[in-house]
Amino acid sequence: MTATQNSTLTAWPKLPLPHGLGKNFVTAHALARSAIFSTQSYCKKAPRPQYSSKTKLGATETSGIEVFQAAGQGLDQGDAEVFYELLRRVFNSGHEMHREAHVCFNRGELIKALGRAAGGKTRKLLDDSLDRLFHAEFEFSVPGIFIGKSRLILKMYRRECKSTTEYDYDVLLDVELGRLFESGQWTLLRRSELQSLRGNPVAQGVYAYYSTHRSPYPMRPATLQVLMGRDMQLSKFVKVLIPALAMVKQATGWTKCELELTGKNAGKVVVEKGERVKAPASAGKTKVPAPVAGEASCGPYGDI
Repeated sequence: MTATQNSTLTAWPKLPLPHGLGKNFVTAHALARSAIFSTQSYCKKAPRPQYSSKTKLGATETSGIEVFQAAGQGLDQGDAEVFYELLRRVFNSGHEMHREAHVCFNRGELIKALGRAAGGKTRKLLDDSLDRLFHAEFEFSVPGIFIGKSRLILKMYRRECKSTTEYDYDVLLDVELGRLFESGQWTLLRRSELQSLRGNPVAQGVYAYYSTHRSPYPMRPATLQVLMGRDMQLSKFVKVLIPALAMVKQATGWTKCELELTGKNAGKVVVEKGERVKAPASAGKTKVPAPVAGEASCGPYGDI
């Protein structure tokens, strides 16, 4: 199923988290610094891409990361949130250093943990998201860490309607993904901050990307657009990006998170973290800007 650069058996690594993850998420740099989880809002007007052959996804060139999707549908930020929760449970389960770590759960319990409203539509969206995560296949090239193929979900058992089993789902994540967390190539994502950005997938993608950098370098919007997996005119992306950056700054308390218009970095996105300033109570209530002309408006989270 997978191919790696050496014959060493892979196991889920034990991350140096003396206080655990709590309710926070964790992700590998290769996942957050590439367009695996697009910030596109998919719907009838903007259908998901279907991959049937090896296709390169946008990734940070300076880090040498290359990611290809070989099968499955395109994934979005709603899928990312579900997958981050599955990863959180793997690392919180006490199964570090194990080759297999099953994640068992009920739909309603997982939906509640994600902060999504209960409802049949939301359960259907969760099922669809898990199916996409199961069928997606990728090839990674992360220098010095992992070169090979991987699925996100290796096996998945879903309970039939009349089954009397305790859980709705028994999910087995591909242990080869554990290689992506080696050599400190991972970062924490604060659940409260990420969920305060819900409704703006660009803000969610920007937050995850810049969370993997201590001192981000200035970046042109065109470069960031590729990393965010947005296929649209650059001018329209900039209109979406500017309010998304403001939302991230408000949610995180970062010193600067904006597209500079003057000075040596004019025309570039500049993020400076500095000392974290507690975001105001209204950070999670930021009004989501309306989509720009020509961009489909669709929500990935269902009954919310």
